[in-house]
Amino acid sequence: MIQKITSKRVELPPIFLIETKEDFDELPKGLPYIVGNKSELAFITVFLEFQVLYKSCLKTMIPIKWLDCLKRLGYKANKSYELHSGGDYWESNGGGGTLSIDDFVEDQYFVDFDRLSDLKILPVWLENLKASVETNIINEVTFDPTAFNKQLGLSVGYGSVKQHKKNLLILDVSGSIPNSIVVSITNLAKLMSKKFYADIIITGGESYFIDYDDVFTSDIIAMAEDAGRSNEGEMYANILNQPKDYNTVISFGDDDSPTYYFKSLNLPCNFTVETLYSLHTKGLKTDNITGYAEVLKPKTTHIVKNWINSINK
Repeated sequence: MIQKITSKRVELPPIFLIETKEDFDELPKGLPYIVGNKSELAFITVFLEFQVLYKSCLKTMIPIKWLDCLKRLGYKANKSYELHSGGDYWESNGGGGTLSIDDFVEDQYFVDFDRLSDLKILPVWLENLKASVETNIINEVTFDPTAFNKQLGLSVGYGSVKQHKKNLLILDVSGSIPNSIVVSITNLAKLMSKKFYADIIITGGESYFIDYDDVFTSDIIAMAEDAGRSNEGEMYANILNQPKDYNTVISFGDDDSPTYYFKSLNLPCNFTVETLYSLHTKGLKTDNITGYAEVLKPKTTHIVKNWINSINK
């Protein structure tokens, strides 16, 4: 089902929730969208509200505690998402239906929606709806101006769906990753995969590989729950042992890596990677690439430092 995302608190730009591949095929190309389940709509709505409100607050340049102000507007801690070391990824309503800002800014960190948009893995819509329309169209369709039309007998060109080499998202959900980041990247994983034509690897106490074609029907949050918040390397090494050819890899994580398992099992990495984007949870405080991307041998590496912001900075 295609549903327009609306808010009673904030006027959101037009954006639609799509749940299935059939929904995506029916959605007119160019309309901004987020991929998710109906059960995730409350989280997605508040996530977008917060991005709009907090960004607007910061633009005023007034040095006050804006997060506290937003909480007083009604974003009270009635619901929480947590990942526990035992693998439980749960949510509790606590007697109310209003999500807390703390759901995605716990640990005083939050994921910068605009920075992910700059990387073209989320739709650009907060600032410029026209840019979003153009981005969505460009991502899905390419136009060949030299194509020959047999019926007309002329080279009038035609549009066709792009056939890119696939990309990859690596999501570290281990216990050393701030909870707010885990919640954000797992809730946005389907959207990032769709926008970026990407397979997904979720790694924690267990590791899972989700092919792009299976992302729509996969429960990413349940997989994060099953993975738990430990670190492992054997399953991860087995995934990397399968031959894969990726254009770009975007890796979310910290310094934790499966180095021990790679040394003991001596499994080679059979991934070929053109470009790596490393999004380390220490942000501006490190020049390291994420631990679970260390085994990759990309031709080019970009370290993205400003994808995560501290509320207290």
